[in-house]
Amino acid sequence: MQNCHHKRKYGRILWKFIDMADKKTKRAKTIASLKHTVKEQGYSTDGKKVIWLFDMIDRSGKFAFDLNRDDFLYREVMEKMIDYSNMTWAEIKKQTHDIGKSKHHLLSLDMLSKDAFDRFKIMRIEEYEDSIFSFALQNRLRIVGIRENEYFHVLWYDPNHQVCPSKKR
Repeated sequence: MQNCHHKRKYGRILWKFIDMADKKTKRAKTIASLKHTVKEQGYSTDGKKVIWLFDMIDRSGKFAFDLNRDDFLYREVMEKMIDYSNMTWAEIKKQTHDIGKSKHHLLSLDMLSKDAFDRFKIMRIEEYEDSIFSFALQNRLRIVGIRENEYFHVLWYDPNHQVCPSKKR
């Protein structure tokens, strides 16, 4: 009789552990599912202000963000970066050129010039290929980098709009 009692007693304990493990597994699956859903739906940071980062600067090549360049327009670059850092991404993306086209926008790899594409590959940053963003500072002057949420990682200085040349009409 005692053995039967022990089996029932230990059996109940075992079933409690199994039940607890099942609940943890279900909870973990639910959390994983929620994370997957949030990732799929995405989280917009367009309402946040731009934060400039200089951790990915390309210091060589045709589009080097190099302060020693003869064509580096310090004042223009700093004034625009300060202006844009006081704006949200949504406000920045709404700005247009005279002809109504978006002034600042994402770039795809196939839009890049051969020089820019080659530099991108050399830098080994392919995981950011869907996040290349261009800021128009003047008519032809661009700052190109990686948009990662509210952060903008500066890559290139493009004084003549050659990273992503406009298509001639």
